[in-house]
Amino acid sequence: MMAPPFTGVAAEPSGEEPNAEDPSAGAPVSSPSAPEASGSGVDFGVSDAPTTDVEVVCAAQSAASELRQVSLAFLFDVSGSMGSNNRMRFDTKWVPVVAATEAFFSEGDAAALSASLTFFPRPDSATRCTADAYLVPDVSETALPSPLFSEAIRGLQYSFGSNNWRMSTPTLPAYSGLAASLASAPSDALRAIVMVTDGVPEQCQGANDIQLVADAVRNSGIQTFVIGVANPPGDEVPNNLPNLDLVAQAGGTERAFIIATGNPAQTQAEFKAVIDDIRGISLACNMQIPLPPVGSVFVPEQVNVIYGSGGASDKRLSYDPECAVPDAWRYDDAANPSSIILCRESCERAQREVTASLKVEFGCERQGVPR
Repeated sequence: MMAPPFTGVAAEPSGEEPNAEDPSAGAPVSSPSAPEASGSGVDFGVSDAPTTDVEVVCAAQSAASELRQVSLAFLFDVSGSMGSNNRMRFDTKWVPVVAATEAFFSEGDAAALSASLTFFPRPDSATRCTADAYLVPDVSETALPSPLFSEAIRGLQYSFGSNNWRMSTPTLPAYSGLAASLASAPSDALRAIVMVTDGVPEQCQGANDIQLVADAVRNSGIQTFVIGVANPPGDEVPNNLPNLDLVAQAGGTERAFIIATGNPAQTQAEFKAVIDDIRGISLACNMQIPLPPVGSVFVPEQVNVIYGSGGASDKRLSYDPECAVPDAWRYDDAANPSSIILCRESCERAQREVTASLKVEFGCERQGVPR
């Protein structure tokens, strides 16, 4: 299974004048009269305790900049085709996927994130095809790890052959309602949607075209990951997953992750691996470039990023626009940079280490990767 490549997190555009106290603002080209920036703790999402300020060296002034939190909004397909009265699907799809999902929400590895959970379809057949039915999640945004997600899944009271299973796959209204709820609740966190489903839309008249879903995803502007859960081998119902790539592409994530079923242990392992990949891709290891010292000029080729942790020696990270080497960083846009982005290995290390700190050098020869 090929996973989408790590692309980092793009900086969000801002039409306001940049300043050191506003981490959503872009970096200025120069700041001959900028006041000295006040320091603020860098929050790597793993502790409430403040960490060391981002420092500027090669100049005797400090600057404030923060890595941003990430919130994953899960849109989880609980339609009857995930198990219902088909013993093979229940044992090889529903059971291992639920086990892996519950583990993700409850394990300490997810401590850098927050998440919400929205089931679709809704239990009321009269409203399940309306976007308004999905404005309120089943589990609101919550810091991970948390037992609330497992409690919500178990609250469905799904078992083989029970009458609680919900029919239809109202993908378009479910996505539209979730996206609208995220848009109406502004947050400093970077948000992404993770859609888990075993098929394409059905049983909502006028909303069963997968292209309509892709259009809604593209128009939302929200990074969207898609996890497609296949039917087990030998199932009499053919898989209905290929077009999920359209949704993933519209969400900026290139292609859907397709999870094979048939072997429960393998399905659970694959699902966990996919969630780990998504977490690695979406972690907000970006920060706005701090204001350069008073009287100096920001020169992209004269910036270095130095990583420190506790009593360990500081390490200068390598600039690599392709993020092809360990211990590296890159700009969001090499031609017109506004953010510094830690590459995956550097990002994951920073997320694990509570005492992590960063220093930003201005006016120093940049350490890059030989080509």
